[in-house]
Amino acid sequence: MLLFVAGLITMSCLTLSVLSANDGRDALLYKVDIFLRPKEGRDEIADILHIQETVKHLSDIDVLFSFKELGNPRIILVLDVEKACSWSQLTDFLSSKGYEYRVTSLYHVSDFAQELGVNLTSDLWATSFENQRLVMGRVVYPDRGLSTLEYNEMLKWTLERDAAIVRFGQQMAVFRTLADYPLELIYFGPATQHRVEEYEEYVHRARNYEDVVTRIENLDYYTGQCQGD
Repeated sequence: MLLFVAGLITMSCLTLSVLSANDGRDALLYKVDIFLRPKEGRDEIADILHIQETVKHLSDIDVLFSFKELGNPRIILVLDVEKACSWSQLTDFLSSKGYEYRVTSLYHVSDFAQELGVNLTSDLWATSFENQRLVMGRVVYPDRGLSTLEYNEMLKWTLERDAAIVRFGQQMAVFRTLADYPLELIYFGPATQHRVEEYEEYVHRARNYEDVVTRIENLDYYTGQCQGD
């Protein structure tokens, strides 16, 4: 696991030609995981709230989503970076505080679907979540010996199934990681324990995917207090 990708973003003024992928994907969309490791004298709640307020005021960086992992001092951000040189605001702050972080390049699932010939408009997906318990699902799609055609058909089926779930009333936001292989989608959405179990059953039984489900909460509502399901 590449825990530290500081080299990717500490160069404060990379050109857009370097940061952008040559296939038209939005390489300025990122998931940033910030880890607050146990440290003597650390006020975890104060640190998390400080990070929350800091990222809200970064210029030319739009915070699409911000979450905290339940039970662990980890913050998960989805950021749209409007200007490449803006990265230094975030990296300088994280480095000055000694926080560990990992960066994953993303692009939106609607763009990915279009590549496969599936019409999933951007307004189908959630852009915010209310004060509720949520899950993040990281799903990897190995080829399992499939041909390119079979693999693409599997992905099309998956995206169409996701869209059907959303149209049925389930809020969801989905992104694809920028790496070509293995293909990975990242899901965010509300979940009760029943929905977590239903999600895992769907993933394993339907297509035998590899997935990791993490319970998260909306950072906008984080107080550091325990909440019931």
